[in-house]
Amino acid sequence: MESKRVVVDLQQLDLLEQKIVKATELIRALRRERDAAQAKMRDLEAQLHASEKGRQELRELTEQLDVLREERQVIRGRVDQMLEMMTGLEEGGGETRRDH
Repeated sequence: MESKRVVVDLQQLDLLEQKIVKATELIRALRRERDAAQAKMRDLEAQLHASEKGRQELRELTEQLDVLREERQVIRGRVDQMLEMMTGLEEGGGETRRDH
């Protein structure tokens, strides 16, 4: 009876060992998956940061472009005024000379 009990205990020990091996393999696989997920998360965070930085740069460039367009309109207006003044001088220049 004692040898039968030893065999049963050894079978239970073998089953326990198999379960421990499976659990260890599962833990290793889960750790690899966790590490891969964390690496992917870091990559995505970096991409998000770059994307946000790109959006901010785009906003700044758009604002600068708007300012430049406004300045161009102001300059065009002033150039048009100067051209009109010059045209007026050329047209009225002969009359002004006769008056003096």
